[in-house]
Amino acid sequence: MNPKIYKVSLSIATILVLGFSGCSLSPKYSQPLINVPDSKEVSQSTQAMEIKEKWWEDFGDVHLNAFVEEALANNYDLLVAMERIEQARAQWSYARSDRYPSLKAQGEAKRNRKNIDLGKRENYNDFSLSAVLSFELDLWGRVRDSNRSALAKLLALKANGDMVRLSLIANVMQSYFGVLTLNNQVQISQNTLKSRTENYEYRKKEFEAGKISEIDMQQARSEMANVKAQLQSLLMEQNSAQSAFLILLGRDGKGVFENKIPNAPQALVNVPSIQAGLPSSILQKRPDIEAAEQNLKAANFSIGVARSAYFPTISLTGLFGYASPQLNELIRTSNSTWNFGGNFIQNLLDFGRTSANVDLAKSQYREMLLTYGQTVRTAFGEVRESLFNVQTTSERLSSLKERVDALQRTLELANLRYAEGYTNYLEVLSTQGALFAAELEQEGAKLESLSATIGLYKAFGGGWDKKKFEESKR
Repeated sequence: MNPKIYKVSLSIATILVLGFSGCSLSPKYSQPLINVPDSKEVSQSTQAMEIKEKWWEDFGDVHLNAFVEEALANNYDLLVAMERIEQARAQWSYARSDRYPSLKAQGEAKRNRKNIDLGKRENYNDFSLSAVLSFELDLWGRVRDSNRSALAKLLALKANGDMVRLSLIANVMQSYFGVLTLNNQVQISQNTLKSRTENYEYRKKEFEAGKISEIDMQQARSEMANVKAQLQSLLMEQNSAQSAFLILLGRDGKGVFENKIPNAPQALVNVPSIQAGLPSSILQKRPDIEAAEQNLKAANFSIGVARSAYFPTISLTGLFGYASPQLNELIRTSNSTWNFGGNFIQNLLDFGRTSANVDLAKSQYREMLLTYGQTVRTAFGEVRESLFNVQTTSERLSSLKERVDALQRTLELANLRYAEGYTNYLEVLSTQGALFAAELEQEGAKLESLSATIGLYKAFGGGWDKKKFEESKR
C-alpha cells in the first residue's frame, strides 16, 4: 500500500474515532438516595403486593373488563399521550443522527459570459456534480449528551404515558362502579317511593274514615314527597355519572346518546382480597417515579450540552465530484475534483451567554431533583393512605350493614307499637327515614371500599414493571 495513502487513511480513522468517542462535560449521574420506610411502620404484612398486568380482572366483572379495553383503545387523553411519545421519539432520532456524518449531493449548471478583449466576449457553460460529506467531531460530548438528554426525555414521556394509562384504568373502574352504585341507589329510592306512596294512600283512607288524625296523614304525605325529591336528585346524578363514563370510554357523540351501558340495578362485585406491605421496590413499580428520574437524567445531560459551548466546534468537510464546461463530458475521470478540509468555531466574546446557559441548565437540574424527591414522597404518601383506606372502608361497610339490619328490625317494632297504639306515627316515619338514608349510605360505602382498593392497586403502580419498561426501550 502506498505509504501516503496509508497515512491519510490512518489519520481519517483516528479523527472519526475521536469524533465518535469524545469526552463528556456533563456531571456523573447517580440515582438520588431515598430514605425508604420500614414496611412494619405501615402494615403488618412483610410481603410486597404483586400485581398482574391486567389487574382489573381481579375484580371478576366481565363487563368491566370490556369497558377497560374499550377505553384503552379509544380514550382521547391516552391517545394524546401516545402522540407526545411519538413526537419525543422523532426528536430523539433527530438528535441521534447528529452523531453520524451527513452526505449531501449538489449539482450546478451555469451559463457565463466573459470579456476577452475590447468588444470581444465569450460565452461558456459550467456544469458540476458532487457529493459533500460533513461531520462534526464530538470532542466535548455535545452531540452525545444531546442524544442522551433526548433519549431520557423520550423515556420520561413514555413513563408519563404509562401513568396516564394507569390513571385512565383506575378512573374507568371507579366511574363504572359509581354508575352501578347510582343504579342501585335509584332502585332503592324507587322501591321506597312505591312503599311510601302506598302508605300515604292507606293513611289517607284511614283519615277519611276517621280512624287517624290529619297530622298522621300529612306526615305520610311529607315523607312520600321527600323520597320523591331525593329520587329526582339521584336521577340527575345518575345521568351525569353515565355521561362522564361514556366520555372516559372515548365514545363519539352518537355513542354518548345511545347510552349502551348498564342501567339496571345489580350487586357490586366483592372487593378482591389482597395482602400488601410497603416494599422498598415501590421505586421500581411506579411510572411517575420513573418519569421524574428520566427528566432528572435529561437535565443532567443538558448541563454537558451547555458546557460544551465553552469549547470550539470542529467540523470536517469533504467533497468529491466532477466539473466540466460540457454536459456530455461531465462524468469523466479527467474532470474529477475533490477537496478535504476542516474548520472550527470558537466564541471569543459572548458577554456571558454561555455561562448563563450553564447556570440555567444547573438550575433546571436542581428543579428536577426537587421534583423527583416530591414524586417519591407523594408515592409513599399515597401507599400509606391507600392501605389505611382499604382497612377503614371495609370496617365502615360492616358497621353500616349492622346499622341497616338494626333499623329494619326497629321499623318492624315501630309499626307494631303504632298499630297497638303505644306510640304516634312520627316514630314510624323517623325510623323509615333513617332506614332509607342508611340503605343509600350502605351502597355508597360499597363504592368507597371498591374505590379504596382500586386506589391501592394504583398506588402500587398497577402492575407496571420497570424491567419490562427498560427492555422495551432497546
